[in-house]
Amino acid sequence: MEYKLIKLEKIQDFVNALIANGKQVLAPKQKKDKVFFSLIRSFDEIAMDFIQTAFSAKSAVFPKCEELYSFEKNGKDTILNNPPAPQHDTVVFGMRPCDGAAFDYLATFFLKENPDYHFKMRYDKTILIGLTCPTGDEFCFCTSVGISPSDTRGSDLLLTKTQNGYFVEISTDKGKKLVEQFSDFFEQTNTIDKTKYTANIQKRFDSSALKEKISGVFNWERWEETSLPCFGCGTCAFSCPTCTCFDIQDEANLLGGARYRIWDTCALGIFTKHASGHNPREKQSERWRNRILHKFLYTDEQFGTLSCVGCGRCIRNCPAELSIIEQVNAIMEG
Repeated sequence: MEYKLIKLEKIQDFVNALIANGKQVLAPKQKKDKVFFSLIRSFDEIAMDFIQTAFSAKSAVFPKCEELYSFEKNGKDTILNNPPAPQHDTVVFGMRPCDGAAFDYLATFFLKENPDYHFKMRYDKTILIGLTCPTGDEFCFCTSVGISPSDTRGSDLLLTKTQNGYFVEISTDKGKKLVEQFSDFFEQTNTIDKTKYTANIQKRFDSSALKEKISGVFNWERWEETSLPCFGCGTCAFSCPTCTCFDIQDEANLLGGARYRIWDTCALGIFTKHASGHNPREKQSERWRNRILHKFLYTDEQFGTLSCVGCGRCIRNCPAELSIIEQVNAIMEG
């Protein structure tokens, strides 16, 4: 691990230099009472004082809707056209460490087996600059799932604000190349005790104990009770930085068309509905159960990691005020 320092007065110039260099910069931006990742044109647009954005920057590598390929008829032949690869780097600036861990999970999901071409071409052109958490709220539970407010995983660079400037941890070759490219903004420094500058997020449950218990709760009698408020709207999944479900849809006519990949979610009743009309998850409680088991059991069995990073978005955004923390603790209580 290498360390650098950006003086407080230079952080603005650094971000503006990224933009001037032709890089697309996605950063937290205040919109009414919430903060969203948005393309910015200057550092002045960035919201630096926030706990968590309403949605993650996942769409930088896994868009809500993306064209996989287009096709056109040429006589008896069909011509396939792949979408062009990104020409410029995208820099995600200011994401929290839980979102860095989420990008790490996304890379595992899409690239570990049969690498996804469309994800890879975006991921390879994306640089992730994280920002440690100086504070949290009642919805944050990263430490319960093995992450911390200063975790470097998934980030190419991780910034921690101190009284002297931003302490920079260089975690990857991408991060190292970026620092070398913009070396005028960085100074040599020694390591620091990051706990002095980052939030103390209390554990809300024990994930190790949960791992031992959750494999035996498929037929738990309280699923219907604990899921009763759920509307099945999908807000939790669409705001989750690690949800990867998608649907494939074609739009075409006699001359050609295109195939699209769009976000989907197991929270919706139609997600598992068969053409015959049969639905193996007909009840909302069964769909809620699948979400919980997927986050804390299925991905651990498949990839050796949980697919929940404790960002708290699913709780903050849920119109029914359902809490995944309360659900897990209810499972632990039996």
